[in-house]
Amino acid sequence: MMLLVILIVLKKCLSYKICLNMKKIFFISIVAFALLSCMASSPQQSLQSRLFGFWAPSDYEVTVLKIDKDSLYYVDEYPIVAVPYQFAGDSMTIVGDGDTIVQHISFRKDTLVMKNQWGDVSCLVPVK
Repeated sequence: MMLLVILIVLKKCLSYKICLNMKKIFFISIVAFALLSCMASSPQQSLQSRLFGFWAPSDYEVTVLKIDKDSLYYVDEYPIVAVPYQFAGDSMTIVGDGDTIVQHISFRKDTLVMKNQWGDVSCLVPVK
């Protein structure tokens, strides 16, 4: 909407020399907006990057899970084994021991909420 108003004003002002600077500012603004839009991180990257770190159940004080860019680790088990995952949209897909688990990921403030395809919900808090 704002772009339409600017275009109408620009069209009316083009016949005046005063508006030549406005034309330059308009085009610089459009280029700057396009560059900033391209540089913005995607929502998926932001959601996935929020997963990185150590997590514990909200009612448990011991770290049980570490998540990095492509694997999760159950640090309360021995030996600690990397479990690869894939991230798409707002879901994490984990394939292990012949089972495929899809976790829908969301956040409530700093609490990680994971809901699997069977409706089980896990709430984890970050461990600092």
